[in-house]
Amino acid sequence: MPVKPLVTGIMLVLTVILLVYMVEFFIPLSVKADIDMICRNALLNMENAGGLSSEKRRELKEELESRGLTGVVITATENARQGERLTLRVEGDYTWNRLTSLFGRDDVTLRIVYDKTTMSRKVVN
Repeated sequence: MPVKPLVTGIMLVLTVILLVYMVEFFIPLSVKADIDMICRNALLNMENAGGLSSEKRRELKEELESRGLTGVVITATENARQGERLTLRVEGDYTWNRLTSLFGRDDVTLRIVYDKTTMSRKVVN
């Protein structure tokens, strides 16, 4: 019966590898959700302010870079009167180390894009 512990050990290793692979599958989804939330908040602020100032653009870029994005490019409407269109387009690359084969890990880069259009308006509580 010495085969039983060997098979159990191999199954345990394969189960751990599968678990790690599945957990790493959700990392980019979580990052995309975080970046979408940050950009949506910036777009809401743009609606009230009538555009994205250069200072707010710099703050948005710094916040996105702190979340792991590299090569961030922000294209946004700077000034818009009430009722005019506002656009926000944010592009960046997210790189993380991922399990690519049974025992191999490589860096994987994902291009993340946020592109939304809304109208400038003044929200009064």
